[in-house]
Amino acid sequence: MALVILSLLIGAGLFYWFEYRPSIVRERCSIEAEKRADKDAFVYEIIYRHCLRKHGVEYPEQKE
Repeated sequence: MALVILSLLIGAGLFYWFEYRPSIVRERCSIEAEKRADKDAFVYEIIYRHCLRKHGVEYPEQKE
């Protein structure tokens, strides 16, 4: 029984850290970048990437 509870807690922790938390950080960074960029896409991208790095979330590089 204790092993099942431990497994559920570990699974929930991993889900929070790798799925839920990054999605919340991306949403908050997007909102912050929109407020500060004044409709300039280049400035938005810089602010957004900086915010993600500040919160420890990687930004996927686009392959050209």
